[in-house]
Amino acid sequence: MSTIVYITSGKVGLHRFTYNELSLLEENKVQFILCFTQLKDGPCMPKSNWSYVKASRVKALLQFNGMFFRRGFFQMFLEAYRLKVLPYFFMALSFYQDIRNRPVTSIHCQMGDQKLYIGYFLKKLLHKPLTVTVHAHELYQRQVYDNNDQIKKLFASCDKVLTISDFNKTIILDKFGVQEENIKLMRLFPEIDTLDYVVDKVKILVVANWVEKKGYKILFEALQKINRKDVVLWVVGGSNHDSDAVDLNVLINNYDIRHQVALLGRQSSPVLDILFNACDFFCLPSYTDFYPDGNPSEREGIPVALMEAMAWGKPVIATRHAGNAELVSEILVEERDVDGLVSALNYLIDNPGKWGEMGARNKRSIEQRFSKSNISSLVSVLNDFK
Repeated sequence: MSTIVYITSGKVGLHRFTYNELSLLEENKVQFILCFTQLKDGPCMPKSNWSYVKASRVKALLQFNGMFFRRGFFQMFLEAYRLKVLPYFFMALSFYQDIRNRPVTSIHCQMGDQKLYIGYFLKKLLHKPLTVTVHAHELYQRQVYDNNDQIKKLFASCDKVLTISDFNKTIILDKFGVQEENIKLMRLFPEIDTLDYVVDKVKILVVANWVEKKGYKILFEALQKINRKDVVLWVVGGSNHDSDAVDLNVLINNYDIRHQVALLGRQSSPVLDILFNACDFFCLPSYTDFYPDGNPSEREGIPVALMEAMAWGKPVIATRHAGNAELVSEILVEERDVDGLVSALNYLIDNPGKWGEMGARNKRSIEQRFSKSNISSLVSVLNDFK
């Protein structure tokens, strides 16, 4: 079975098209070791079961010291120095430290920019075939014009060059000096709903800070009990890191509902408006939190997020909590009542024909009792002190 060293950058996590490519390699039983020049948080991150390493200065220096007297190594170092690509040489050493004892069959660079030098030096160290995918930005970098002989030598070291269009292929033939038989066309491909959070799903939205009183524990337990593949919960919000904060990632893992919950982070307009418009209904199972002596420590007032969902003409599920009953006439469940919440969720999920009329009633309620005209109370008070 083939195991490839797959070299890429994780500057903004994985590019979506890179994530999709790796997922399809996995489906096709191609094993890979991801080698990241760097890895920072981004929208797409490596799957938990993917094997990956990150470039490390410490590992590179240890490997350098260990190989200094190896035959031909000093000449390789001098070549990197002369070509002014020492950072990529040392990244290659760092990766070599991690992968030298693993059953590697080939090396692949996901971009044909200077990161290809990592593959170039790894090929010398591992004595394995080197391939590269050339996209677009690599074709127009200054070094392609100013150091063309150097670029031609770099690409001549590749056993196969892949590119994404016939247009690119023509440039590679012209400027990179690659023989046509060594170029293979691999067009990119779109992938929609990669994480299965959109298509053919009943989309439930919650917008709330990650705190106790918002009822995430109750909501997640209800989702676990429902255990339906046709339902997804979109969560907008984040932690305030206060004493009442809850870690949703921990809760999701504890309830084993990762496939049902999409954490979307904190959002504001226009993204939040798009989510309100796109969801099927809204759910916020708030409950009262207590001090150790039994006194209430936290309650809602009347959550604005509930009002916003209703203003968008969406059905809502809330709890009979604090001032909620002043806003919501349907559907209310008791605080911390998991089974009651399960029943309410199942009712809305199974009755999409009622969403429109319920949402319309909610919208009228907002227009009649919770409109912008309510600011007149504050205006009146402030005018009293003029």
